[in-house]
Amino acid sequence: MELLNQIENMRQHFDTEEMECVEDMILKAARYVREVVAMETTARNLVGRNGEELREAVSSADSTRRVAHNSLISATDIVNRLCTNHGLPLIYTGDSLRRHYGDFAIALVTEIFNKRG
Repeated sequence: MELLNQIENMRQHFDTEEMECVEDMILKAARYVREVVAMETTARNLVGRNGEELREAVSSADSTRRVAHNSLISATDIVNRLCTNHGLPLIYTGDSLRRHYGDFAIALVTEIFNKRG
């Protein structure tokens, strides 16, 4: 089932507070994707930073990305627990590898982007 179809199905089973958790997961997926792009752009050093300035910029971007990733993982796990509680298919079916949560984030964001009105 496509992710957005699954999310629409949740609306029939989840209360408002639970749907806020779903919305939070979606927004955290988008934030994580944004932070990956920011970190990778910084690491490419397009503006020509040198030495310590570059290391600090990359370190800061990486730290921000890591926090966004941890938030995504937590939010996704919460939605999966809600799915289990309601007898619904899990939204995230990958394993516990951090990279796979990132793959889920880009898949969700891409699906939203491709189906925008």
